[in-house]
Amino acid sequence: MTDTSTRPARAAATRWERHSPLQTLAELSLGLSFTATVAFGGYAAATGQLAVVSQVAAVAFLVTLTCVVVSWFRAVEREDVPARASERRTTTPTAVPSTDAIAAIDAEYRR
Repeated sequence: MTDTSTRPARAAATRWERHSPLQTLAELSLGLSFTATVAFGGYAAATGQLAVVSQVAAVAFLVTLTCVVVSWFRAVEREDVPARASERRTTTPTAVPSTDAIAAIDAEYRR
């Protein structure tokens, strides 16, 4: 038996719950375009036909791959911004000893 009296009624939102429908559509089309590229590319290699279709599918795959990767990086940046802001408030450049050059460079990079 599990004691749920001290647990919240609902866990924090998962990554998939925060996705917009457009982002989900882009990720699904990424998988579908990859499958189409491989399927039509294999067919074109085996028979010599439908080469244009495989090329169009490859272009669609590259475009959706670019869009999805950019959206992933933007999501990581959005999650990272509050952490960086709190670091700025709690650390000052004088808090790093001047004798440790690597720590000073690291602190400058994190600012």
